[in-house]
Amino acid sequence: MRFDKHINKIVTKAHQCTALICRCFKSKQPDILFRAFAVCVRPILEYCSAVWNPGYLCDINKIESVQRRFTKRLKGFHSLSYVDRRKALNTESLALLPCIKYCFLLHLLWIVSVLFSCMTVCIVLEVIILD
Repeated sequence: MRFDKHINKIVTKAHQCTALICRCFKSKQPDILFRAFAVCVRPILEYCSAVWNPGYLCDINKIESVQRRFTKRLKGFHSLSYVDRRKALNTESLALLPCIKYCFLLHLLWIVSVLFSCMTVCIVLEVIILD
Protein backbone atom coordinates (compact mmCIF):
# COMPACT_ATOMS: atom_id res chain seq x y z
CA MET A 1 0.00 0.00 0.00
CA ARG A 2 1.50 3.32 -1.08
CA PHE A 3 0.79 6.67 0.51
CA ASP A 4 2.45 8.76 -2.21
CA LYS A 5 -0.67 10.88 -2.89
CA HIS A 6 -1.03 11.60 0.81
CA ILE A 7 2.67 12.44 1.11
CA ASN A 8 2.49 14.76 -1.91
CA LYS A 9 -0.50 16.53 -0.35
CA ILE A 10 1.13 17.10 3.04
CA VAL A 11 4.44 18.16 1.47
CA THR A 12 2.63 20.75 -0.67
CA LYS A 13 0.73 22.01 2.37
CA ALA A 14 3.95 22.18 4.41
CA HIS A 15 5.79 24.12 1.67
CA GLN A 16 2.91 26.60 1.54
CA CYS A 17 3.08 27.03 5.31
CA THR A 18 6.85 27.61 5.24
CA ALA A 19 6.39 30.27 2.56
CA LEU A 20 3.78 31.93 4.75
CA ILE A 21 6.18 31.94 7.71
CA CYS A 22 8.92 33.53 5.61
CA ARG A 23 6.53 36.22 4.32
CA CYS A 24 4.72 37.07 7.54
CA PHE A 25 7.45 37.28 10.17
CA LYS A 26 9.22 40.62 10.38
CA SER A 27 12.04 39.09 12.40
CA LYS A 28 14.54 37.17 10.30
CA GLN A 29 16.32 35.59 13.26
CA PRO A 30 16.85 31.90 12.49
CA ASP A 31 15.89 30.66 15.96
CA ILE A 32 12.55 32.48 15.90
CA LEU A 33 11.71 31.37 12.36
CA PHE A 34 12.70 27.78 13.08
CA ARG A 35 10.56 27.78 16.21
CA ALA A 36 7.63 28.90 14.03
CA PHE A 37 8.52 26.07 11.62
CA ALA A 38 8.51 23.56 14.49
CA VAL A 39 5.14 24.80 15.73
CA CYS A 40 3.32 25.24 12.41
CA VAL A 41 4.92 22.95 9.83
CA ARG A 42 6.27 19.90 11.64
CA PRO A 43 2.84 18.87 12.97
CA ILE A 44 1.61 18.79 9.37
CA LEU A 45 4.45 16.45 8.44
CA GLU A 46 4.34 14.33 11.59
CA TYR A 47 0.61 13.79 12.03
CA CYS A 48 -0.06 10.02 12.10
CA SER A 49 3.36 9.38 10.56
CA ALA A 50 3.58 6.06 12.40
CA VAL A 51 0.61 4.88 10.31
CA TRP A 52 1.75 6.05 6.87
CA ASN A 53 5.45 5.54 7.69
CA PRO A 54 7.25 6.29 4.43
CA GLY A 55 9.27 3.31 3.31
CA TYR A 56 10.35 4.51 -0.11
CA LEU A 57 13.40 6.73 -0.42
CA CYS A 58 11.61 9.09 -2.82
CA ASP A 59 8.85 9.69 -0.23
CA ILE A 60 11.37 10.23 2.56
CA ASN A 61 13.26 12.74 0.39
CA LYS A 62 10.03 14.63 -0.35
CA ILE A 63 9.25 14.98 3.35
CA GLU A 64 12.83 15.92 4.18
CA SER A 65 12.87 18.52 1.37
CA VAL A 66 10.49 20.74 3.35
CA GLN A 67 12.91 21.15 6.24
CA ARG A 68 15.92 21.22 3.91
CA ARG A 69 14.48 24.10 1.84
CA PHE A 70 13.26 26.05 4.87
CA THR A 71 16.59 25.88 6.71
CA LYS A 72 18.38 27.01 3.55
CA ARG A 73 16.20 30.17 3.49
CA LEU A 74 17.29 31.19 6.99
CA LYS A 75 19.69 34.10 7.32
CA GLY A 76 23.29 32.92 7.50
CA PHE A 77 22.45 29.29 6.72
CA HIS A 78 22.47 29.38 2.89
CA SER A 79 26.11 28.34 2.53
CA LEU A 80 25.97 25.55 5.13
CA SER A 81 25.30 21.92 4.29
CA TYR A 82 22.00 20.42 5.43
CA VAL A 83 23.71 18.40 8.17
CA ASP A 84 25.44 21.53 9.48
CA ARG A 85 22.18 23.48 9.40
CA ARG A 86 20.47 20.74 11.44
CA LYS A 87 23.31 20.76 13.96
CA ALA A 88 23.20 24.55 14.25
CA LEU A 89 19.42 24.46 14.84
CA ASN A 90 19.70 21.44 17.15
CA THR A 91 17.12 19.39 15.27
CA GLU A 92 16.92 15.89 13.82
CA SER A 93 16.05 14.53 10.44
CA LEU A 94 12.33 14.35 9.68
CA ALA A 95 12.87 10.89 8.19
CA LEU A 96 13.64 9.48 11.63
CA LEU A 97 10.51 10.75 13.38
CA PRO A 98 8.13 7.90 12.50
CA CYS A 99 10.73 5.39 13.69
CA ILE A 100 11.27 7.29 16.94
CA LYS A 101 7.52 7.45 17.60
CA TYR A 102 7.10 3.77 16.81
CA CYS A 103 9.97 2.83 19.16
CA PHE A 104 8.47 5.01 21.87
CA LEU A 105 5.13 3.24 21.47
CA LEU A 106 6.79 -0.18 21.72
CA HIS A 107 8.72 0.93 24.80
CA LEU A 108 5.53 2.22 26.39
CA LEU A 109 3.78 -1.09 25.72
CA TRP A 110 6.70 -2.99 27.23
CA ILE A 111 6.47 -0.89 30.40
CA VAL A 112 2.74 -1.53 30.62
CA SER A 113 3.27 -5.26 30.16
CA VAL A 114 5.82 -5.32 32.98
CA LEU A 115 3.59 -3.36 35.34
CA PHE A 116 0.32 -5.10 34.54
CA SER A 117 -0.83 -8.39 33.12
CA CYS A 118 -0.89 -9.28 29.43
CA MET A 119 -4.64 -8.75 29.42
CA THR A 120 -4.09 -5.07 30.17
CA VAL A 121 -1.66 -4.81 27.26
CA CYS A 122 -4.33 -6.16 24.91
CA ILE A 123 -6.79 -3.55 26.18
CA VAL A 124 -4.22 -0.76 25.73
CA LEU A 125 -3.47 -1.97 22.19
CA GLU A 126 -7.16 -1.85 21.32
CA VAL A 127 -7.48 1.68 22.73
CA ILE A 128 -4.41 2.89 20.81
CA ILE A 129 -5.58 1.31 17.57
CA LEU A 130 -9.11 2.70 17.92
CA ASP A 131 -7.91 6.23 18.76
